Amino acid sequence: MTSSIRNATIAAATALAALAAGGPAGADDFYKNRQIKLIIGNNVGTSYDITARLVGGHIARHIPGNPRVVTQNMPGATGLIAANYVYNIAPKDGSVLSAAHQSLPMRQLFGDKSVKYDAARLQWIGSPQSSVALVAVWHAAPIKTMEDGKKDVYVFGATTSRASAAIVIALANNLIGTKFKLALGYNGNHIDLAMERGEVHGRAGQSWAGWKSVRPDWIRDRKIRILAQLALKRDPELPAVPLMSDLAKDPRSRQILNLFAAQIDTGRPMYVAPGVPRDRVNLLRAAFDTTMKDKAFLAEAKKLNHEVQPTSGVELDRLTAEMMATPKELLADAEKAMEYGSNYESCQARSDKTACAKKKKKKKKKEAE
Repeated sequence: MTSSIRNATIAAATALAALAAGGPAGADDFYKNRQIKLIIGNNVGTSYDITARLVGGHIARHIPGNPRVVTQNMPGATGLIAANYVYNIAPKDGSVLSAAHQSLPMRQLFGDKSVKYDAARLQWIGSPQSSVALVAVWHAAPIKTMEDGKKDVYVFGATTSRASAAIVIALANNLIGTKFKLALGYNGNHIDLAMERGEVHGRAGQSWAGWKSVRPDWIRDRKIRILAQLALKRDPELPAVPLMSDLAKDPRSRQILNLFAAQIDTGRPMYVAPGVPRDRVNLLRAAFDTTMKDKAFLAEAKKLNHEVQPTSGVELDRLTAEMMATPKELLADAEKAMEYGSNYESCQARSDKTACAKKKKKKKKKEAE
């Protein structure tokens, strides 16, 4: 054996030994003795939060290395604060998983200046729920149908003008012809309490699965009345409740409503940031898919009245790509349709201050000396 061959053989053996002793970790080795941080872009106790924590409590068993999953709520701007953090600041190694708000792609499409991410580059892991968004009112409210909403004014609570609760109302007014009024500034779950106290008539944007999870007693006791659902197809449990698109003024209005319904169809999506190695993305997707069939997961979901209708990461990629390819003319019309044309009422004018989000104080500019 020549010295050059001998040296090459020794070098190869040394490299193999180094890898065996603990070289760069592959996807199967990466999560051993590690922690995955699950960032939730909504408040504790909301349907998004409950869904994310349910998945987070079971997915680790199906990830090689059995990492520990810890949750962190990062609410604000309807999930935008969390999305911007995960995209721009959080580690890009697969140690951070996020439960996203379904509106992320549309916020970017409509040119929201607070968006600091590219939805087309997000790597979707899966969604445990397909969804329909509802227009719901308290059972004692005088409104019985969407047609009633064209005749008289009824008040709906929302957090911000860009929250789904507000956008669904704007769509109803502009594309169906209702006269709904918005009261803004509520803390998320306090909208429900305001309904119960009669301070607002209803709430829009909450999903059927969300209502069943957060307020199962209200569903059991028929405390809310469902007027319409924003979806591509009716929920099997709500066959008599009309689709908003069925009530649209004209074909263009129906087309716009279906664009928003496609967004809602993504349900409660979870993702990792661009830059996470593809093998780790595939590993997390496989773990998610397995979790959706896990007996312990399904048993807990049933106990929580939580509906499981999963969508794969691959399917979320497709849905997102379709949304991002929406023609500019349709987007322009849709953007107009989501604008609420009347003056808003405030939470403070209708409810106790504990139900209302605190207003941020503006910093005074220092006077020049």
